[in-house]
Amino acid sequence: MSTETSLRDKLSACTRIFAMQELLGLFGHISAYDPQAGHVYFSPSMGVDKTAVCADDILVSDVDGNALSGEQRLPAEWPIHTVLHGRRKDALAVAHLHAPYATVFAIARREFQPVTLQGTVFDGGLPVYQETALVRSVEQGRNLADVIGDKPAAFMRGHGIVVVARDVEQMLYASLILEDEAQKWVQASTLGEVQPMSHHDCETFAGKPEFAGRAQRCWRYFSELEKRWDRQPGDRKSTRLNSSHGYISYA
Repeated sequence: MSTETSLRDKLSACTRIFAMQELLGLFGHISAYDPQAGHVYFSPSMGVDKTAVCADDILVSDVDGNALSGEQRLPAEWPIHTVLHGRRKDALAVAHLHAPYATVFAIARREFQPVTLQGTVFDGGLPVYQETALVRSVEQGRNLADVIGDKPAAFMRGHGIVVVARDVEQMLYASLILEDEAQKWVQASTLGEVQPMSHHDCETFAGKPEFAGRAQRCWRYFSELEKRWDRQPGDRKSTRLNSSHGYISYA
């Protein structure tokens, strides 16, 4: 299988999974990068039904945002992706999502810290990009990349999140974890003071060294669920990260 075919298949499947999880819809987009060819692969832009995206719907550009194939125009905020892909060697997959709970941390004046074991991959917290505008230019993309630095993700004030990963599978897993962390923080705060994970807690659990393996298990789990999904909005009770069916083994 060629790199292009593989990335088209994975990115289209990931788009449908994010739609199933209600993290992609009218807004948001994801990308994958082939550094050998210099090609960036995008999920379709605003207005396309993300639940039905297939490999042929994936858009392609170079790292300067020049469209190479696809009938739709590139997402308006394509510089989010192309700048990160070009700057970081580990940025082979990028997600920009308007995730409901994670976006709360892009609105509230509350520093984000991990609160669960799986969230320890975000040890040290995440930065907030403060510019209140769409990232439509390369200069804005560079400003965002400066804020993200070497972190795995960032919040965009009043807007959403950006997640950076080594492959599509890790992008999916990190995005799901971040949304789940934010949701649990919001829910726990109704009971009282939230107790975040300390740096020692994060180091003890060793979530980062085992992240890639867990991401693969996450991918297999959600790929199988997506194949059985009936495409109905909101029908995801058994697919949530905190489902009793669970997909992560801490062993």
